Amino acid sequence: MLKKMVILAVVGFVAVVALKGTKAVSFLKSEWQSATKQAEDSIPPEKEIGRLKNEVGLLDKDVKTLVNHLAKERVEVNDLKEKVDAMAAKQSKDKELLSARAATITKAEKDPTYAISFGNRPLSVSAAKAELEEGVKRFSTNQKSLDAHESLLTNRIKVRDTLEKQLETMKNQKSELANQVDAMEAELAVLKLQQMESKYQTDDTRLAKIKEDMQKLKTRVAVEREKLKLLPSALDDAPASTSNGGGKSVDDIMAPLNAPAKKPETSKTDTDSKLPLVD
Repeated sequence: MLKKMVILAVVGFVAVVALKGTKAVSFLKSEWQSATKQAEDSIPPEKEIGRLKNEVGLLDKDVKTLVNHLAKERVEVNDLKEKVDAMAAKQSKDKELLSARAATITKAEKDPTYAISFGNRPLSVSAAKAELEEGVKRFSTNQKSLDAHESLLTNRIKVRDTLEKQLETMKNQKSELANQVDAMEAELAVLKLQQMESKYQTDDTRLAKIKEDMQKLKTRVAVEREKLKLLPSALDDAPASTSNGGGKSVDDIMAPLNAPAKKPETSKTDTDSKLPLVD
């Protein structure tokens, strides 16, 4: 069995490849689209409304998924903001410290008797400058990291705000769509009532079929009645006479018998042939 299915699949694949781009494929596509449209058109409105209600209900799943993303994004944005704030505060503090050390070194260069100390550590001018330079390098590196984190925070805030707008829009759209489906269901109910009350019904309910069958039966009875009227005149050779002669007098009835017989007309040729010959 499996071997047969494989063979059929191969044959089908070869046929599709061979027919690809031909009129046959175009025809098959057209037939498929036509059949699909007919299938969609044949779906009763009640089932379509039920399907739409189900689709609107499934939006709750999308809302929950969006809520999960938004909640995660909010937490990550808050954590990243705290980290950026801490980095910015440290950079501000380091900058003040480096500025103070730079001022101390400058003062010591102007006054050789001035003693330099960084955190209770006495340093020479050259050692202080070297340590200051290392501090400035670390500050620059940390500043690049802070700039990158601030840029990341800006982007994550945009994502968070976009998700919040999406959630609000989806909630509003879901509510609006639900109201539209309910309104359509109410309109369909009114239409069904009007169809029930109408002499002619266009739906496929049992009531509509009964009305349609009754109309067909009335038509058949009317046809049989007309046939009964037509049969006598169609089958009899002459119309049936009435008891009083159809309203005619006796003379009228006997007129064809009492009328004088018409003499046959003779042509000029015949008269000439009967004349006597003259010598």
